[in-house]
Amino acid sequence: PPASRETVTAFVSDFNSAMNRYFRAQALVAAITGVLFVVGFLIIGMPMAILLGLFIGLLNMVPYLQIIGVIPAFLLALVHALDTGGNLWTMLALTGVVFVVAQVIQDGILTPRIMGKEMGLSPAMILLSLSIWGKLLGIFGLLIALPMTCLLVAYYRRFLTRAEVPAGSP
Repeated sequence: PPASRETVTAFVSDFNSAMNRYFRAQALVAAITGVLFVVGFLIIGMPMAILLGLFIGLLNMVPYLQIIGVIPAFLLALVHALDTGGNLWTMLALTGVVFVVAQVIQDGILTPRIMGKEMGLSPAMILLSLSIWGKLLGIFGLLIALPMTCLLVAYYRRFLTRAEVPAGSP
């Protein structure tokens, strides 16, 4: 209806803007995470470290999908250990350490700071959002946590705060 058109259009515009900021921030987090994996794999002497790290960074465009990168990483660690005659368990452990360190840096520092800055949410709000949506909907909840939080914040700012303003107020 014409009476609601301006409000709905503004809400959709707010949500669209928030989603654009979300995807830009997610791309930045994925790129930095890919570089972290490249550096980690180079430090432990993994073959094809640059390609593997960038692949895991690309997988990270979908939050938490980079865990699939464990399979090729461990296979490369296995091949490298067998090829060089090194200790298999040491190489697998070092590969696991690279994943753990990169994940801790990503989830504890990068995601809350970069996403918080881009989306106007505090790091605590982002972690709370991930916790709540993850608990409610599992892995799917983790994937949609920040976009849905953006939607709810846009809805709150656009509709609920307007409803709280008494009639006749500017």
